[in-house]
Amino acid sequence: GQESHRGISSGINAEYGVVEKIHRENQVEPLKGDLFVQDERSGGFPDIWARPHTCGSIQITIHFVCNMFLYFGVFMLIPEMMSGNYCSLDMFFQSTKVDENSCTVYSDAEYLFLIVIILAGLPGMVAGAWIADCVGRKPGMITSIYAGAIFTGLLGLCINNYITYIELFCCVFFYTAYNQILWIYTPEFYATYMRGTAIGVQNGIGKLGAAGGTFLTTYLVSMKVEYAIYCFIAVQLVACATVLFMRRETQGQALQDRRATEESPIVSGDAHVTNYGTE
Repeated sequence: GQESHRGISSGINAEYGVVEKIHRENQVEPLKGDLFVQDERSGGFPDIWARPHTCGSIQITIHFVCNMFLYFGVFMLIPEMMSGNYCSLDMFFQSTKVDENSCTVYSDAEYLFLIVIILAGLPGMVAGAWIADCVGRKPGMITSIYAGAIFTGLLGLCINNYITYIELFCCVFFYTAYNQILWIYTPEFYATYMRGTAIGVQNGIGKLGAAGGTFLTTYLVSMKVEYAIYCFIAVQLVACATVLFMRRETQGQALQDRRATEESPIVSGDAHVTNYGTE
């Protein structure tokens, strides 16, 4: 009946009663209509860096930069390793040629290998989402970063070409899993009123890591392939350290807009909420 219409929890019913009491005391007829919360906060760029989101936003920014550095960097590293015959990677391929315009020409077998490596990202996405739900967002990120760092380090050992193929596949797999978990964590960290802006800003800043990974990888490989591998490991250590300092785990937690709805005065009709729950 009327009581169930006014809220779905005792907390909402109690707050609705407070609103009705204020109306009676002021001899104002209570508003009619469905209950809703209208959030009038702006969600602008400054809100992302304002308290209480300051530390978390900085940490997420570091993750986006590191992840895109690794993801785009590894796709620059693989062709360079193939064309440079690193660890005898051209054993199963025809020789990479350079045409009259000094452009590198890959064989059909090399293109097939690159496609297979790129497709390693698909199971990485699925595994990332599964890991995030099973062990949590922060443990999932640590797991994928550590695993990626291990396989990246093994690339530098150049044990043999068969193992190198597997290591490259695993690197792409775990870099993509890391990316997937990061994209799960980020929307859950921010409240609804700023979520879209925050994701766009973080993704945009992360493109700096993509550009850095592309150009720096090419530059380091021109000197020595191992230098690029060491750089990848250093970036993953930075990402891992950042996870350790992240205080908030979002798995199984109520989103901030829900908490604001449940903890703030609830009104009806055309009124809106001006007192929001805190983080």
